[in-house]
Amino acid sequence: MDQTIYMTVQAAVSAVCWLIVAGGAGLAVVAKSIHDTTMERVGLSAVSLAATGAAFRIVADGWTSDGSAALALAMAGYVIAVAYKHVRGAQ
Repeated sequence: MDQTIYMTVQAAVSAVCWLIVAGGAGLAVVAKSIHDTTMERVGLSAVSLAATGAAFRIVADGWTSDGSAALALAMAGYVIAVAYKHVRGAQ
């Protein structure tokens, strides 16, 4: 029972983290204040699509590996830090 709860919480947190990554990459693609090249925007679009796919795969499967959860958490932390930097810099 405890293992099932742990895996469910881990999967939920991981899916939310991947959606944060997807949202951050998607916002970076359409933001007018970010001056990226076309290739950078294509890459960010690919990151957004891949992160969305990873989140939906986790929801469909109902579990995620420890490595995938750690990667999702690290990438979401990075996206949040970059977003915070841009918001603080805009003031």
